[in-house]
Amino acid sequence: MAAPLKASERIARLADQIEAVLDANTNASANPEALLQLRGAAAELGGGDAYTSAKLVELMGKAQVFYSARGFFRFPGASQRLWDDMRHDLLDRIRMRSRVLASQGD
Repeated sequence: MAAPLKASERIARLADQIEAVLDANTNASANPEALLQLRGAAAELGGGDAYTSAKLVELMGKAQVFYSARGFFRFPGASQRLWDDMRHDLLDRIRMRSRVLASQGD
């Protein structure tokens, strides 16, 4: 029987899954499948790390808008800024948390 994953490993796996979904779905448009995949990744994380959970909630909120059927992007560059927030800022923060926990021997 395999040992359960450490929190840092679960968070790193989550980040990889999110990255794969975001990279495969780069257009701001109705995309319920991308949202479903992101929710599935989030569900696998489980609880236990408040920082990662908070960043994940923020990322999911932005994904709800980005992959919505509504036209939220009336201003030039709005969808690109939202994408950058999800793909770079929030995802990087989640990865950083994984590295911090690993360095602390979680």
